[in-house]
Amino acid sequence: MVGARRFQEFKDWSPGYINVTPEHVAIMAECTACGAAREFARESLPSHLQFSLISEIEQRLKCTECGAKAGKLKFGFHVGEHHEH
Repeated sequence: MVGARRFQEFKDWSPGYINVTPEHVAIMAECTACGAAREFARESLPSHLQFSLISEIEQRLKCTECGAKAGKLKFGFHVGEHHEH
């Protein structure tokens, strides 16, 4: 059985550039227009954006739910990932 998984954001923290975000840090993309959120896959970034400022990447995010270009990247970790055997 798998327990509930919840994203816990680091408050007031941004690495500035995406390439200096440690691999163990989870990234969530959230639409500030509709509230939809999903895991952000850094490997999905085009090569010309892999060393970009977070703010430059956010400007290009488009919500898959409502179509707004109002994305915000949040950094943190997942809690509640308990596995029972």
